[in-house]
Amino acid sequence: MRHVLLTIMIALTELVVSTNQDITAGQVVTAAPGSNVTLGCSFPVRETLSLDHLIVTWQRGTVVVHSFYRGKDQLEKQSRAYKGRTSLSADQLETGNASLSLHGVQADDHGKYSCHVVSESWENSKDLHLLVAAPYDAPEMAVHVGCESINVTLTSAQGFPEPTIVWKGGLSQSNATTVELDGTGRYKVESVMSLSSKETQTVSVEMTLDVLRQTFKRSITLHPPPACCLIAEHRTGFPVFGVICLFIAVLLLGCVIVIRKKAC
Repeated sequence: MRHVLLTIMIALTELVVSTNQDITAGQVVTAAPGSNVTLGCSFPVRETLSLDHLIVTWQRGTVVVHSFYRGKDQLEKQSRAYKGRTSLSADQLETGNASLSLHGVQADDHGKYSCHVVSESWENSKDLHLLVAAPYDAPEMAVHVGCESINVTLTSAQGFPEPTIVWKGGLSQSNATTVELDGTGRYKVESVMSLSSKETQTVSVEMTLDVLRQTFKRSITLHPPPACCLIAEHRTGFPVFGVICLFIAVLLLGCVIVIRKKAC
């Protein structure tokens, strides 16, 4: 049987978060996996507008996302990837709004979309980019201490796509990062750094999601345990700890006998 006595002092810096993104209005739309998103498209309305003579086509490259003509949705040529996930509003079309509603956003929906609106006397087009991404939750840190090593673990979730994680400093022995998709199509992330516990050291970690310019930084100062006591077993198989306990029990019994004799 082994008994370990360990203490550790940890100093954490405050979390630093930077979330920034350069987006030109109307050109980039960001949506998280599993969410619903509206891709905006508008056109000038004439008094003579008739939905029966209006053609609206949404495409991603050469892929047909949604079509509307002859006064109703025409989905025969719609890609299977978008079946049951898109909609246009006829009432909104009458006001010059050809925006597309996309439901249950998927990672493969990422890319450039084109909206084409054509009538008998004019046509209008618009391109935009759908960025499928989601910011990560602020990461949590945990420390597990052993006599020979210390494991520092960073965990975060609800983000997409995979982040970049970089560990720096410390007497590194190894590090490993694992990612797992949850039910919404977003990632759970766990990264573990294994360090030697023999001396004071500072280790830092940076997690970055480039597409959203999101960055988390943490640093931890670890001090070696003041004591790491392993009580080994005796070669005969009888634990040394048992011998010590027996000795203490005999000593206490002797004290009780002496006290009783004095009381008499």
